[in-house]
Amino acid sequence: VHEECGQGVELSHMYVDNAAMQLVRWPKQFDTIVCGNIFGDILSDEASMLVGSLGMLPSASLPSEGPGVFEPIHGSAPDIAGTDAANPLAMILSAAMMCQYDLLQPDLAKLLEDAVEAVLDAGYRTRDIVNEGNADETLVGCKE
Repeated sequence: VHEECGQGVELSHMYVDNAAMQLVRWPKQFDTIVCGNIFGDILSDEASMLVGSLGMLPSASLPSEGPGVFEPIHGSAPDIAGTDAANPLAMILSAAMMCQYDLLQPDLAKLLEDAVEAVLDAGYRTRDIVNEGNADETLVGCKE
């Protein structure tokens, strides 16, 4: 696949334990990580702590042909259903990935990404990422 589609993309292979260590040590070295489901689940959970929460990271499962599946790395989060505690940003960013990779609408993807950035820049935070006592942040739920 790399020979067909990866022209100009640096490819490197790692054992998953090394990838986990490298993610913590120097996360900026990675643009994309491709791996099987179980290792992907473990590495995405680890990576979520680099940004503060599972609620911040989108994901995509892309087949070689046909549409992909786009969802937050946390899945449906049934443990917090109905508590007004969900962070919608990963779902919005997953929709941006869908616009970019499945729908081939990069302008729409950028619009969604810019909206998430604007909300964070304005200081709005859900329970999972708010810094208690920070006067520059406003705690919000999904009902606001």
